[in-house]
Amino acid sequence: MSTEFSIVTIVKRRTQQLSNLISSIERSTVQPKEMVIVWMAPPSDESLLSSEQFPIVHRFAASEELPIPKARNRGFDTCKTDKFIYLDVDCICPETLLDDLTKSLGVGKVVTANVSQLEQKVVNIDERYLQSLVAPNVTAPEKVPFINFDTNIFGITRIDYERVGGFDLDYHGFGIGDLDFAARCSKAGLYLLNTGKQVFKQFHAHYNPPVNHLCDIVANAEVFKQKWGAYPTCDMFSQFAELGLINQDYEQEGMRVMRLVTDEELAKYLVKESDEDATPAIDLAQTA
Repeated sequence: MSTEFSIVTIVKRRTQQLSNLISSIERSTVQPKEMVIVWMAPPSDESLLSSEQFPIVHRFAASEELPIPKARNRGFDTCKTDKFIYLDVDCICPETLLDDLTKSLGVGKVVTANVSQLEQKVVNIDERYLQSLVAPNVTAPEKVPFINFDTNIFGITRIDYERVGGFDLDYHGFGIGDLDFAARCSKAGLYLLNTGKQVFKQFHAHYNPPVNHLCDIVANAEVFKQKWGAYPTCDMFSQFAELGLINQDYEQEGMRVMRLVTDEELAKYLVKESDEDATPAIDLAQTA
């Protein structure tokens, strides 16, 4: 008999990606006891999605523009099982992925998988078709440092989630809260196991670097520093400094927003279509 588990995802606007995610779960070799979807928006017709394969529970967190930590916690707190699998709304699951994750998941460890980024929008979610679009990204299972933690996909038990305390609500909006969660998992003595399996991540328009979230990221970086004594390791900070968006000496003097992003810069750094020659996008895994 398969282990009971719950799936959690959060969403704002990307309903087509959500529909693809649900369809991929319906094709899975094991089915969740429930899927909890937390909407970072008021109720609408879109938040009535259902599945014939498993119950879908809808919750809401719309107290601010992008209440990511609160939405994640609300999802986990709603779950009725003791094993949680968090999936970013952009994920598409291969048929055996959920089985592999839940079999590997146990108290004391967080499980994850390799993320294969699709370079174009897709309608066909057939696994063989998606595999033809990306290079193989399947490896042997291994313990990895929590600096590699990625909230696109991870599994955690109820016991460990409650021991860590969920996501810290002192972080607001986009960025850094994931890194804090990883740091607390590590401090609690958990280890991160990459199962070596693969999940596909759907393409969506984004900013590279994420200049649209500049103020959130700077504010959250300061929260992290106050809590842990140093800024997290993140290449994005040096990119912001090079663009003159934050001060060059932020590590010594504290991080400050030096200027706001112009409309021209927003247009410049918006990635609408894939570009093989572009710099790999920084992904803080807090898409919604």
